[in-house]
Amino acid sequence: MARYSISVNLLALQVLNVNNYVDAFAPSSVVRLKYPMQLAAQKAPKRKPEAFSQQTSKESEIPYDPSSVFEAASGVDEFLHEGLDLQTDDSTELANEYSIENEVALKEFIKIVNEKDRGISPDSVFDLDDTINQLLDKAFDTTEDAMLMFRRKMNENNFLEDKDSLNADALSEWNDPKQDHKPRVLVVGSGWASHAFIKCIDTEKFRILVCSPSNYFVFTPMLASSSVGTTEIRSIIESTRDSNPTVKFLEGKGLDIDTENKSMTVKLGEGNIIDDGPDNVEQEIIEIPYDICVYSAGVGPISSSSRTPGLSRENVHFLKSVEDARRLRSTVITLLEQASQPGLTDEERRKLLTFVVVGGGPTGVEYCGELCDFLNDVTGKDARTSKVKRSVAPFASLAKFTSVKLLQGNEDVLPMFDKELRLRAEESLINRGVHVMTKTRVSRIEGSKKIVIADQNEKETELNCGLIVWAAGTQPVKLTEKVIESVDKASISKGLKVTPKSLSERGRIPVDNFQRVLGAPAGSMIAIGDASGTVNADGKLANLPQTAQVAAQQGAYVARLLNRGYNLSGLTGFDDESIIENSLFLPVPVNIEAEKDKEVARKLRGAVKAKPFKFLNLGQLAYTGGGEALSQVQLGNLKLFNSAGSEGFLLWRSVYIVKQVSTKTRLLVLFDWFKTKLFGRDVTRM
Repeated sequence: MARYSISVNLLALQVLNVNNYVDAFAPSSVVRLKYPMQLAAQKAPKRKPEAFSQQTSKESEIPYDPSSVFEAASGVDEFLHEGLDLQTDDSTELANEYSIENEVALKEFIKIVNEKDRGISPDSVFDLDDTINQLLDKAFDTTEDAMLMFRRKMNENNFLEDKDSLNADALSEWNDPKQDHKPRVLVVGSGWASHAFIKCIDTEKFRILVCSPSNYFVFTPMLASSSVGTTEIRSIIESTRDSNPTVKFLEGKGLDIDTENKSMTVKLGEGNIIDDGPDNVEQEIIEIPYDICVYSAGVGPISSSSRTPGLSRENVHFLKSVEDARRLRSTVITLLEQASQPGLTDEERRKLLTFVVVGGGPTGVEYCGELCDFLNDVTGKDARTSKVKRSVAPFASLAKFTSVKLLQGNEDVLPMFDKELRLRAEESLINRGVHVMTKTRVSRIEGSKKIVIADQNEKETELNCGLIVWAAGTQPVKLTEKVIESVDKASISKGLKVTPKSLSERGRIPVDNFQRVLGAPAGSMIAIGDASGTVNADGKLANLPQTAQVAAQQGAYVARLLNRGYNLSGLTGFDDESIIENSLFLPVPVNIEAEKDKEVARKLRGAVKAKPFKFLNLGQLAYTGGGEALSQVQLGNLKLFNSAGSEGFLLWRSVYIVKQVSTKTRLLVLFDWFKTKLFGRDVTRM
């Protein structure tokens, strides 16, 4: 029993080994199993298993007997062990009418089989109807977005018709009493979620102000590529002002948000949203009021940790921002230049050119692949033979000294991929010359040139190196921590029994299924992207990954929620406001006009009440170097196909080109790829 179907039909067939199984169905909360007359009770195992037996099955590698679990959970073993003569009509009637009343136990069985034998979560059951509905909704949503953008483009000339009347002050419209009919929506951040939001929001209905210390959006999946010069940094960024010319942008860093009084403190000027250094007191600080705040500040790398002494920006490099990519590129070239200087021993050169990458997730794996491509290109080394194949390479004399080590605490790299792809990724990295060290954790970091690691037996080893790249996890920025503290206090002050503490302790702002922040005044604050975490009405956490794909879908979803006129507080105009004052979870957002006007309801496709956010997973990609990549393509929970090697690489590049946010960036990235292939790497340091 190596594999089990998620459906009840195949569960009954495979677990109970019933060859002549006829039918199974699940009306409401009862699952009925029908057996034909010729089913003999003797086919069932002659034993009386205890509930959720932990016996080891010889037919499966998992440490339990699935049939025992199922029988004990459902009670079907009691029926099968009655020794009834199934040839009689009474017994047949009894068999046909037998029910599994304990559906909770059956679901527990499904969960065990899914998690331990199939490696999938219990929430990963594919629902065809739900997926089709999601696809239809997305098709209609995309059409609406396209029409909105078309109208925006057509009105662009009218918008700029009278340039003399335009006000250079970014807050002129924001503070204009004549515009009070348009709610003020403050967008914090300029990442994936923010970018998707401002692309889709209707600025004829809202005053939109984007506040961020960076005036651009960056295509983060290609930061690893930019850090070694495969693509240029400017090729993967787009100005926030170009994303939607009708929104206002204010360059500044949010210092604090008063959720109760609906205002944000902003330090004006250029900066870094994940900069934890002291604030520049010379820059002006202002207060910005808002009606609705869309918080999408994202997260930063784990820049310090009590569990890892020595982890700091001074000792390690990160890869979360444009500045990180620039710094990495400069440092790698600096190390190559230093290793070429006279008077060094071979051992000293080997230490300088040892590159340690911590974290076997997508960022760490892709950087290893890109770094190996860069080193093999500039040294002329053949990764498979470790021999110099091009003596004219700029650093050919250093080929024998370079090495890349990838440290991963888990058993495999890329744990979010299927097992076969994880193994393929490790094989591809090894072939490129990467020393993959799994089941290895970092004990401490002793400066920027030494790292101490420990294996699964806690045996410590020192690694001397020239560069440490930290790609192991993220943490909330300071502003996110302040927002969490604020909404937690508000929740506790209301005496609410259900609190989001379990989520906020993880550094994510607690939101409901409509992205509304729990604990903030009703309908006044929305959090999207990596900084947010969904809490269901039962208090359980939704298992959404912190990826660009989720953030972009959330940003577009919230924009449509506002465009369609849903009241975020959930009140219909006739409700008692006390239901939102004393409740953590608000009513479903409703369009009040649609309740009265059928024409408005028709435009909403009948959705008078808003639909909760649902993430549609389309798969994941990862580059492993040497023209090879992994592609796991899926539709929701349905795995369509996996590919690796050169096929995966073609899909990886195709998707990354399509997902670029503008025609300009698509052309620039294509040109960079062609230029690198034709002329090799640029090793100048500027």
